[in-house]
Amino acid sequence: MADLATECGFTVLGMTEPARSRPGVIGDDARGAALLRAGEAEGGIVGVGNSELRRRATLFHEIRQCGHPVPTLVHPRAVVSRSCGVGEGVVIFAGCVLGAGVRVGDNAVLYSGAIAEHDCVIGDHAYLAPAVVLSGGVRIARGAFLGVGAVVLPDITIGENAIVGAGAVVIADVAPGQTVAGVPARARANA
Repeated sequence: MADLATECGFTVLGMTEPARSRPGVIGDDARGAALLRAGEAEGGIVGVGNSELRRRATLFHEIRQCGHPVPTLVHPRAVVSRSCGVGEGVVIFAGCVLGAGVRVGDNAVLYSGAIAEHDCVIGDHAYLAPAVVLSGGVRIARGAFLGVGAVVLPDITIGENAIVGAGAVVIADVAPGQTVAGVPARARANA
C-alpha cells in the first residue's frame, strides 16, 4: 500500500501496523494523528489492509475530523468503469476490474486482481483479497473480509463484519459476523 501511495504521489502519514522503514511512510497512526492536529500535515493514506484494523483506524477518522480528504488510490493498471462510484480513502490495486454500476464505500481495499462485476456494492472498510471474484449484483456489507480467491455468485449478500475464507465459493447469503469457508461455503465457528 505504501508503494502504491508513493507511486500515486502521496505520502503515507501513518500505518496501523508497525511501520517498517520505507520511503514515504511517516510513522504509525499516533504520529500521523499528532501531525494532523498540529497542522503539520494536510491529509494522508491509511496504510493497512486488514478490514477490522481499517474500520478501527483512528487515522482515517482523524483526517476527516481535521477537514482533510482521504485520497483514493487507483493503480494505473486497474480497470474502473466510468459508471462506478468509489468512496473516500479507497485503495484499488493493479489488475482490479470494476464493472458498470459498481459502488465502493469509504476506506475499502480491493487487492490485486479482484473483480466486481456489474452492480455490486462494496461497503465501507471492506477488504477484498487478491483474486476475489464478485458476480453481478453482489452486496458486501461494511467491514466484511473476503479471502484470496473467494468467489461469490450473483445477487448474494455478505453481511457486516463477515469473513469469507480463501478459495470459498459462496452460493448463499452470509449473515453478519459469520465466518464461511469451503466449496460450497459453509458456516465455520468464529475464533
